[in-house]
Amino acid sequence: MSETTLHVRTLQDQPGALYIEFDNPPMNQFTTELWSSLAAALRKARTDDSVRVVILTGAGERAFSAGLSMDMLDELKSDEDSALIYSLGFEIREAIYALGKPIIAAVKGNCVGGGFEIALCCDLIYASEDAKFMLPEMNIGLVPGCGGAIHLAQKIPFNRAFEMILFGDRLTAEEALRLGLINKVFKKDEFDASLRSVVDKILSKPPVAVRALKELMAHTVVSVNEAAALQIERRLAVDLMKTQDFKEAVSAFREKRKPRFIGK
Repeated sequence: MSETTLHVRTLQDQPGALYIEFDNPPMNQFTTELWSSLAAALRKARTDDSVRVVILTGAGERAFSAGLSMDMLDELKSDEDSALIYSLGFEIREAIYALGKPIIAAVKGNCVGGGFEIALCCDLIYASEDAKFMLPEMNIGLVPGCGGAIHLAQKIPFNRAFEMILFGDRLTAEEALRLGLINKVFKKDEFDASLRSVVDKILSKPPVAVRALKELMAHTVVSVNEAAALQIERRLAVDLMKTQDFKEAVSAFREKRKPRFIGK
């Protein structure tokens, strides 16, 4: 098995459920290869009539995903590199929207950056009691570039979303639950069994009606300004990766020192 892997599996005693697991120790950070594999797996699930619900998880107990690999960000050399990162994130987001079946983010541990942004695209989020949620992009001179700012402000009060992104606030599972950001919090030692119970409930519903609900609800969450917001997001996400402040932030992170921002 390669170091970075996407596990796609079904369980014999739970037909209809497709589990997709990010596996990139220690924090399941995303790489371009993992993102491409995820988009392909979601597209395949869309056309597979035997799949009725998809569950995204992270391997181990430490993280759902800590977002983009800092090594990958450090290797950005051109506008094309930055645009590729954004396009892969957008491709995953679109694949989730087009899935036509319920998709669950099953969160243990840290759900950070791009990991949190992907969770925000899902229909349901269930978290372990030790889960933490954070969008830290501002700390390295970026804005969330996978829909995070747009979706967060749709799910919780605008001023709270703005504050959370501006200061890089880390929410506990209970705080996220109180804000209505996630559906339920499960005890750590009961998480897997509780999640299976939720999946079983979904599988017990009429498949045609579930697909119809997914289509209907997809229309209710799209703002009339969504297209304009996405255009702004792409411009900012790509342009900010070219700034000196971003490069300084990445270097400072790797060198374990405080960054020196110059506003350029």
